[in-house]
Amino acid sequence: MKRVLIPLLFLLAACGSQPRPAVDPQVREQLVAGVDAVKAAATNHDRPAAEAALNELTRAIAAAQAQGRMDPAFASTVLAAADRVAEDVATMDLPAPPPPVTVTVPTPDPDWQEEQQNREEERREEQEKREEEHREQQQKKWEEHLREQLENHGRDG
Repeated sequence: MKRVLIPLLFLLAACGSQPRPAVDPQVREQLVAGVDAVKAAATNHDRPAAEAALNELTRAIAAAQAQGRMDPAFASTVLAAADRVAEDVATMDLPAPPPPVTVTVPTPDPDWQEEQQNREEERREEQEKREEEHREQQQKKWEEHLREQLENHGRDG
């Protein structure tokens, strides 16, 4: 990896020393930062980050050339060096997949389930009892009302 990154750095360093620079000084700084990002990722054996940094560097070179801020011949030379770095990066190992996630779902305690069922049954029984009491009260009221109606009818007739 170092065998290609070093020439790439030298190419970018030398680009400002010609009578008419091969690359705009601001672009040169941006490209040096891109090379540093590739180098840092490669040093950390982070292949995805190195590939991403190389892609960004290639885009920056293409954009600088398209804007006339980088000599086309020099851009070709730098891109060729970046391609050699990309070949080296491609030989790096990919990161290992993350370990599987184990989720443990506790099974309900059988005693708990039985207690829950008993509580539900008690609630149903209480509800049925309340409903029966309500029906009985309604029946008594209806009977009282009917008796009053019959008594009133007997007095009127």
